[in-house]
Amino acid sequence: MSHFRTLLTSSLLVLCMAFCTASAQARIKVVVATDSWAQLMYLDSRNVPAGDLADFINRMNEVQDTFQFDLVIYPRLRVDRVFIDKEADVYPLRTTLWTRPELNLLPTKTIFTSGDIYFARRANRFGGHKVFDDLATKTVAGVRGYHYQLFNNNTDESYIWKHFNAYLFSSNEGVIRFVRAGRADVGIVPEVIMAKYMNDPGVRQQLIVAERYDSQVALSNLVRKDGPISVEQMNAIVDLLIKSGDVQKLKARLSIQAVRPSKK
Repeated sequence: MSHFRTLLTSSLLVLCMAFCTASAQARIKVVVATDSWAQLMYLDSRNVPAGDLADFINRMNEVQDTFQFDLVIYPRLRVDRVFIDKEADVYPLRTTLWTRPELNLLPTKTIFTSGDIYFARRANRFGGHKVFDDLATKTVAGVRGYHYQLFNNNTDESYIWKHFNAYLFSSNEGVIRFVRAGRADVGIVPEVIMAKYMNDPGVRQQLIVAERYDSQVALSNLVRKDGPISVEQMNAIVDLLIKSGDVQKLKARLSIQAVRPSKK
């Protein structure tokens, strides 16, 4: 009987230790929500998030063991709703300048600074970089709903068409295709998207990029107020990613400075 009690006690102790270990290892779930963003964030053939930004979020899981960041890609028009309904907690690499106040999103420290750039065909009718002079007189392609400084940060399409010779598309990819086809003098797209295109030597031979930005913004992880992770806790994770070199690697991949073609 004494032997049985000893075995029972040992078994209970093992189970207790296993339970305590599992509890200690349990992570706090944090839902990261975003929309697809060209080659940076998309669903692959297995319907799994992929791209440089998806890889960066996965690194957020690998540098710490307190939080589990589950990435979900939504249609663009659905992203706001999931934050308003508190179904999502973090909007990665965005700025509050691009989000509505009712989403209750708070910015972390800046991860890196980027912005919208002007680009054009190298073989344009104005002669190289002269195409970027006096942009208000050029035909310009951009994405509808974006706040472009060139258009006085006014997103109203009737205003834009009245004051500028503009073409508006539903995606940055559409803008790039339109300009590459020679149907607009200049296009405006985020630097982080154009940087991926400019990794292709053929594209670098065809396109040129202006030396100035349309506008620049500080990109950070936006954290939902009263969500499972605080801004301070997210900042600590950003610090880990800076220390590990992940932030610098991401900046290098998404910066156009490293692949900016010569001015010819």
